[in-house]
Amino acid sequence: MTAMTFAARVVPLIVAVMLAGCSAAIKQRIADCQVGDWQQIGRKDGLDGAPPNFAERKDFCDDHADSGKSAAADAGARYTAGWELGNTQMWTAVGVADGARGMAQQFAARAAGEEVRQRKTPPNQRAYDDGWLRGNAQYWEGIGKRDGVAGRPLTGKDASRSQADQTGIRFDDAAYDSGWQAGNRQFWQDAGASDASNGVPDSALRERAASARSAGVQVQEDVYRAAWNGEIVNYWRNLGARDAVTGSEFGVRGREARQKGLKVFEAEYRQAWEKRLTEHWEQAGREDGYGKPFLLEERIANARRDGVFAIPDTRAIYTRAWEAENARYCVPENAFEQGRLNRGLAFEVCQPPLRDRLRSAWFNGQEFASAELRQRQVVEDVRQLEARLYEGRRRLDRLDRDVRNSQPTKDKPATDESDRQNRRREQDRRDLADQLRRLERQLDDAHLWLDQNDFSMQRLRRDIY
Repeated sequence: MTAMTFAARVVPLIVAVMLAGCSAAIKQRIADCQVGDWQQIGRKDGLDGAPPNFAERKDFCDDHADSGKSAAADAGARYTAGWELGNTQMWTAVGVADGARGMAQQFAARAAGEEVRQRKTPPNQRAYDDGWLRGNAQYWEGIGKRDGVAGRPLTGKDASRSQADQTGIRFDDAAYDSGWQAGNRQFWQDAGASDASNGVPDSALRERAASARSAGVQVQEDVYRAAWNGEIVNYWRNLGARDAVTGSEFGVRGREARQKGLKVFEAEYRQAWEKRLTEHWEQAGREDGYGKPFLLEERIANARRDGVFAIPDTRAIYTRAWEAENARYCVPENAFEQGRLNRGLAFEVCQPPLRDRLRSAWFNGQEFASAELRQRQVVEDVRQLEARLYEGRRRLDRLDRDVRNSQPTKDKPATDESDRQNRRREQDRRDLADQLRRLERQLDDAHLWLDQNDFSMQRLRRDIY
């Protein structure tokens, strides 16, 4: 691609994007004028880093506002107040961003930045410094929380303070402590929840607490116990659901739990255990119901081998699911589709009165598939015939032109050679016209066959009902 071509393509695109952005900005300005909130107009200018320019904004609004009303007498003062607020918020945000990234204060560098100089943004060091202090506090609070969550002692902040001194960043002692306290609480919450979810008794807290104290880490026993108590119920529910399909039951689990001093929630375990078995027998009924015989007795006999249990409602649950899936399986639509896909259908699992109808639908599906295959072939034949007709007609047009152009004229009298060529062209033209007529008849026959086959396919589908 040449430089000229590239520019011809790209430059208009850039201009279009710029114009679209300008158009959106102008529309927003007009909307602001119509609202007439001059404090908000000033605040937007301040936030954008623009210098205060009430006169320009007023002229614009006078030209574009639909209300026809001029700005209120205090519009200038309201604009200035809004601009000062926006400018302060802008510089505060810059300071917060620097402080939150763990950077030293650098107002001078920000004020001398390219964008600030281009937009002629008035500086506001006080706002920047206030924002930086907030961001710096967020930074150290985050460091403190990270250390607290990791189970480190509060005295670990000495290393952070030393590092801050070396890099020239102000260390915020209070922010670090606040973050560490939140992290330390999270540490004990995580410990309690983790122990409970793994079936560890809450007596493990004694060992955890002793280890933490020896490392100088604050212990929050109430936080640990609240998290452990909240999670232990889920432990028993999860255990019940898992045991239901792995061959275990409460008797063994209860004895194991009591031996290690773990609090027991038998009701929750049994509820989850039974719920999981209900789901298991329902799923088994669905799997068997779709094309398999009623296998409940066999499944119950093999339940122990399969690691599951029969419950009082097993028969009703399995039967409902099996009957629902069997009813979905033993319908003409499914028989037709299985035949169309050349898949077998277990007619013997369906009610006897339905079997003949299902067989008929299945065979219709087989015939339908054959018709589909033939139809695809004929459609391809039609495509090729149409292509040959198109090319043949183009050749016939060229021969017609050649014949017309070769006719003798006063300026170009006939010769023996030209007569022979004209006779050959005329013969070629007649042969080609005959060939095209044959192709057209073949194409008409193919279209007729497609119509008849389509009707036949529709009949095969209709006849299943």
